[in-house]
Amino acid sequence: MTVAIPYSKMSYSLKIIRSPLIIFIASFALLELSAQGSNRPNVLFIAIDDLNDWIGAYGGHPQAQTPHMDRLAERGTTFMNAHCQAPICNPARVSMISGLLPSKTGIYFLAPGLRGASENADAETMFHYFKRQGYYLTTRGKIFHGRGLAEDKDSFDEIVQASLPVLRPKERLASFDKSRAWDWGPYFDKDEDTQDFQTALWGAERLQELAKEDQPFFMAIGFSNPHVPLYVPQKWFDLYPQETLEMPEVLTTDRDHISEYAKTLTWGHVAPKHDWVVEAGEWRPLVQSYLACISFVDHCVGTVLDGLKESGVADNTLIVLWSDHGFHMGEKMHWAKRTLWEESTRVPMIISSPNLLQDKAVSKPVGLIDIYPTLVDLCSLPEKTGLDGVSLRPLLTRANAVWERPTITTFGPNNHSVRSEHWRYTRYDDGSEELYDHRKDQRERFNLAANAEHRALIRALSRWIPEHNAAIAPGSNGSGTPLYKEFENR
Repeated sequence: MTVAIPYSKMSYSLKIIRSPLIIFIASFALLELSAQGSNRPNVLFIAIDDLNDWIGAYGGHPQAQTPHMDRLAERGTTFMNAHCQAPICNPARVSMISGLLPSKTGIYFLAPGLRGASENADAETMFHYFKRQGYYLTTRGKIFHGRGLAEDKDSFDEIVQASLPVLRPKERLASFDKSRAWDWGPYFDKDEDTQDFQTALWGAERLQELAKEDQPFFMAIGFSNPHVPLYVPQKWFDLYPQETLEMPEVLTTDRDHISEYAKTLTWGHVAPKHDWVVEAGEWRPLVQSYLACISFVDHCVGTVLDGLKESGVADNTLIVLWSDHGFHMGEKMHWAKRTLWEESTRVPMIISSPNLLQDKAVSKPVGLIDIYPTLVDLCSLPEKTGLDGVSLRPLLTRANAVWERPTITTFGPNNHSVRSEHWRYTRYDDGSEELYDHRKDQRERFNLAANAEHRALIRALSRWIPEHNAAIAPGSNGSGTPLYKEFENR
């Protein structure tokens, strides 16, 4: 059962118009608007929480079974070098939805939302902009973090909230006891018992209803898996027997070349430490659980895509699939996110439409922040000014498009990582630096920042680092590091 909550319903009072000329002009204008609306593509916007590159099309894990996301990749453009603008849920989503960098909004951590800083009062979210252009906006699942949806509720015509309670086993399934969120193992008897699959079923059915309307729609649908706790039915775990799992390659020296500041920035979160995971015998169960949740959410995505196909409007619908950030599975002796390394910043991002290039993998660097201007462009809407991202149309329509822009990820003021096609350059607030050559070092194990021969390169990449960093917004919390405790909950 679901509860639909409509917002901003408007009633109109029409006065009798007596002039035939006025009636003709008004009728012509209405016909023109109707034609414009019917020709504009719909948007299916699919968000997945905490998903790294363990997808078949991305090759992050050789055993990952994701047939539905792979099918979408074959029908669209897969951005192999896409990155979040912040390696933590709230600021990553705020940045993508607003089209603004964290260094501009001051939203760096788990709270507050976009409106938490007075400077963002006039920022228009992507959803509000599309509604203003005549789209019907509907959403269910995790698109925003925390109270973000409440702040932007007027942007939606329909908000659907799941009626299923959040279910947890009576006893913990894993041996980690430092955080209630960090638990993993088979749970739920069937897919229908989960919030995510209920959301997928709703999406498939609602798409077929929306297809009957003349108004273009924008459906934002969000899935929580594979965010912890890692609970899905047993059948998904059966896809990945623990004894045959291929494990991530982890070196105990992975952090030896980074500064103490960088270690402190990334070390304070409630996620288990890698030494504990190994010593407790939980590494294989965790990898199995994460893969099981990925295959389950892939099934949810497939359910929605099948609904779109059955609706009859797939040929006029843009599909965007993305995740808010990556996820470490022990690499660099780290778990979860909150780092400026590849495992944390790199995200899946697939854009698909019959009118765009298909089965194309793009290695040029792009960011989630580019989704907003890209959708505006592809839907032929008036240009939205003031955004920090850019339209990806050239990469979506030309096989050999020239693209010189890097993308940037930020974790707290003055902690920035610039990712070009072949390099990652990171500069922290204390001035310490990291430089990795991804042509030779995809695991970022050899920090070349101290090499004099690379100073010109570092200067070039440094030009993309923001000169000004907005102050941490009042009410900020959830940084997960002791470096910002004095700024939190003010």
